[in-house]
Amino acid sequence: MQHSMTRPERFLAAGLLAALFAAGVFDHSLWSNDAREGAMIREMVREGAWVTPSFNGTPYLEKPPLLHWTAAVMCHAAGAVTEGLVRFPSALYGLGAVAIAVALGCRLGRERAGWVSAFLCATSILYAEYSRVVLTDAALAFMVMLSFYTFWRAYSATARRTSWYGLFLVVSALSFYAKGLIGPGFIWVAVAVFLALRRRWRLLIGLAAAFAAVFALALAPWVYALWRKGGLEYIETAFWANQFGRFFSFSDPALPEDPYRVHKQPVWFYLSRVLPVRLLPWTLLAIPALAHWFRPGSPVRGDLPALLRTALVAMFVILHASSAKAACYVLPLFPIVFLMIAVWLEDALDSGPSRFERTAIGLTYGAIGATLVLAPVACAVALGLASPFLVDPGPGVAARSLALEALALGMAAAAAMLLWRAWRNGRAAMAGMWFPALAAVLLLPHAMALVPLYDFQRTSKPFADVVSREIGRGRSIAFAGSVSRDRGEFMFHLDRRLEQVSVTNDQLRSFLFDGEGPAGVILPVRNLAPAAARLPAGRFRLLRAEHAGDKCSDFLLLVNDR
Repeated sequence: MQHSMTRPERFLAAGLLAALFAAGVFDHSLWSNDAREGAMIREMVREGAWVTPSFNGTPYLEKPPLLHWTAAVMCHAAGAVTEGLVRFPSALYGLGAVAIAVALGCRLGRERAGWVSAFLCATSILYAEYSRVVLTDAALAFMVMLSFYTFWRAYSATARRTSWYGLFLVVSALSFYAKGLIGPGFIWVAVAVFLALRRRWRLLIGLAAAFAAVFALALAPWVYALWRKGGLEYIETAFWANQFGRFFSFSDPALPEDPYRVHKQPVWFYLSRVLPVRLLPWTLLAIPALAHWFRPGSPVRGDLPALLRTALVAMFVILHASSAKAACYVLPLFPIVFLMIAVWLEDALDSGPSRFERTAIGLTYGAIGATLVLAPVACAVALGLASPFLVDPGPGVAARSLALEALALGMAAAAAMLLWRAWRNGRAAMAGMWFPALAAVLLLPHAMALVPLYDFQRTSKPFADVVSREIGRGRSIAFAGSVSRDRGEFMFHLDRRLEQVSVTNDQLRSFLFDGEGPAGVILPVRNLAPAAARLPAGRFRLLRAEHAGDKCSDFLLLVNDR
């Protein structure tokens, strides 16, 4: 099997990959995973607060703001803040990380495997999700992968080695701004172990000393800006409580609230609860692939494979050692894991897979193929039966979705015929290598069909429009509830801060009736009974969004009758 590709093949693969990452970025409104960071970016742009993001006026010091800065720059350049623009940086960083995996595949002499790894990674559940939400993990994955790539270029260089090492030092230092010390930690533990195993002690000591200086210079502007804005308290919160505190003792109740699942988990958390699900639909392929790479006498030899193995193990150990554990933390491992899967897949198909390997490939490809054929049919049936999961949001939307599903079904049938002919003509290995790219292409029309229908259920924008009309009539607005994501959604849509009031004391009553002028409170439906019990009967009304999905139906606007 040829490991390299022709120029037309490269252009085609690059175009398909770019289209894959663009899908799902600009085609829907703000969803829950986007809400908190999206509100911060809008507030940063509106108020020109560049030192650190803030949420409803409260500085956000839990993570450095590389993602927020990137989105704010894009919004300034576009002259608007939109849902797609605040999501776009994650898509770019996600695309950049898999592009580096392609480049590493080329350095391995496995260009075709590098491109296949990009499609495998892009279609995995976790990576597909986090490349389209306003969270910092895709930025971290990109900075980590870029650091490993620049280090390898320096380590293997015969010319311009000093320049490549300098670039590596700068990139690894700037990785702090993606998500904090975890970035430099991932990079430098892996590099240090690799150099130690190679007995390159002088190089290790020299690079570490140079990194300390570059790291200090890279952080100095932000540290100074934090000190100017909030003094030592800001610096201690940003660098101690939210860095070392998260790693060693996240159970400390004094640490800042985080809405994600970061309490202590068992040591096998990632192996047993995260990776088997988040690597889907390619999970079965990871087992023989990792065995292929890590078994004694592995045919994948050389310094670069050793660096990739070391990097994967080092990051995995760091994640397990941390007190704070969450599924999204494994994202920087994915480009390396899928590069390993692609290299193994190429070797297995080239030399003839073992029975176990053939079973893993057959089950995986069969399940994906069946899903690609049955999903359009299931969508059509769900729409025909008026399923509560797929609600027609307006005239023509369902018809367009059904047309796209018909296109997806036709493409799947054509792809099945192509694969069958390739197998009959003795090109089964080639067809097996490009199956992930083909599956990615077939997913595009299906995603374009489902997202508008699902968006109707997930968006809070119709209810935000009701609130916006009341604001236009001079009504003051507050939010009653403790879920920061929900408040963030309305702050984004309304482009304003929202005072938070409680339904368990007199704050709600005071806001509605003690001030002057009309007022209203965004109220989760589940809090209506305790709220109404504290308000005078007959002196308030409830406003709802019409023709809205599940998300909008969860909220009411409680207004006074002045």
